[in-house]
Amino acid sequence: MDRYLSTDLWKQTAEKHSIWLGEPPEHSIRTIALSELHDEAACRKYIRWFQEYIDAPDMKVAASMLAKRIGYLWTAPLVIAMTFHHQHVTFQLENSFLYHPTLSANEGGTRFPFLAVNGLRAEPLSEDREFSREKVVEEMFAVQLTPLLKMLAAIAPLSMSILWENIMVRIGPLYTLEAEEAERESEHIQADFSYLTQGAPGHVFGVKRNPLTRFTDHKDNIPVAKSERITCCFYYQMSGEYCRKCPKIDNENKSQLK
Repeated sequence: MDRYLSTDLWKQTAEKHSIWLGEPPEHSIRTIALSELHDEAACRKYIRWFQEYIDAPDMKVAASMLAKRIGYLWTAPLVIAMTFHHQHVTFQLENSFLYHPTLSANEGGTRFPFLAVNGLRAEPLSEDREFSREKVVEEMFAVQLTPLLKMLAAIAPLSMSILWENIMVRIGPLYTLEAEEAERESEHIQADFSYLTQGAPGHVFGVKRNPLTRFTDHKDNIPVAKSERITCCFYYQMSGEYCRKCPKIDNENKSQLK
């Protein structure tokens, strides 16, 4: 195992983001490899099942909820490893599984999937951080995540803007919190966020232009994540309530939300 993957830094990150290190637990209700979600028939079959399992009204809502969950389970840990631990962690999609434990074995009671990963690899970023960073981002998005988002958009059907903002809401808070805690001591933290949301060309995301730029504002000429969403993720359609950042409700009603 790569040295980083045996450290408390990685183990704590994995635990915080509901990652099971190893093969998925036996007797799970449903298990599917991330690589299978790149296949239209397999992805459609899973989303239909997931829709029913979480009691979503349609595939559009189910796909949106899955994208948000993937941002939490998959994208956020890789971004944390890159920016805060200076590591390039690679998930092999065929050895990474969304799984739904039995409700009796699930302490949190959520019906949303967890992630089991096996055969992880990690290597430190090189001294040429800009080169390493581009390599990490291109693998994470253009090679692995973006094809899945495009598949979800096609079968739901659903706007890619919604799916990208679902990923962005998992990335933005990582940099906001760490920047405050570090009191801007680490320039690479802001540099990484600026690259992800402003500087990275579209091809490293597998699209024509950077899809995260529109979800940022500037504060003192520094890019920051928008405080409110531009798109709606449709959470209210299955929960009966709006999230605080939802663009569909006015500020007066937002102040009454918990």
